[in-house]
Amino acid sequence: MNKRLGVISDTHGEMEGWSRALGLWGRIDGVLHAGDVLSPGAEELADSIRTVPFPVIISKGNIDSPEDEGLLGRPLMAPYCTVWWNGLLILVGHGDHFPRLRETALSCGADLVVYGHTHISSIVREGGTIFLNPGSASLPKGRDPASAALLDEEGISIFVLQNGELLHREPWQPDRSTADNFRG
Repeated sequence: MNKRLGVISDTHGEMEGWSRALGLWGRIDGVLHAGDVLSPGAEELADSIRTVPFPVIISKGNIDSPEDEGLLGRPLMAPYCTVWWNGLLILVGHGDHFPRLRETALSCGADLVVYGHTHISSIVREGGTIFLNPGSASLPKGRDPASAALLDEEGISIFVLQNGELLHREPWQPDRSTADNFRG
């Protein structure tokens, strides 16, 4: 077991982002995909996701269809799915109904929420819950480049798919000494 999970969202049928993410993730135990996986004519991406040698857990995005589920050979879970990984409760949803996803995560005590939909990467803490949007692997918005994320034993990394540049690194536990400096 590698104790590493790939995190991706909003591939929209583009093989390039998926391929780059696979290369940058290295040895992983599985992938969490926050939806909007395919688009018409995306058989190459569907074949790749269907045949990787590890689990790919997919939350249904707002453009994912029943036909996509058939092509992928994997269930598209809606409105979200839960994963227990490395002692953490992870909730994965697409994010198109973010207030409901947020409320569910906070009420069930999720450690991590993975979502997409906005095509903008971010990591935000609210209480004991971390909200991770890996950005879009194919159609980034704003100034964000195409990106994905990696979970490992130390924390969360969001990286640029084009060159592997680290955009953000967040430890599982915040640095208390730094937090104390802001309290005055």
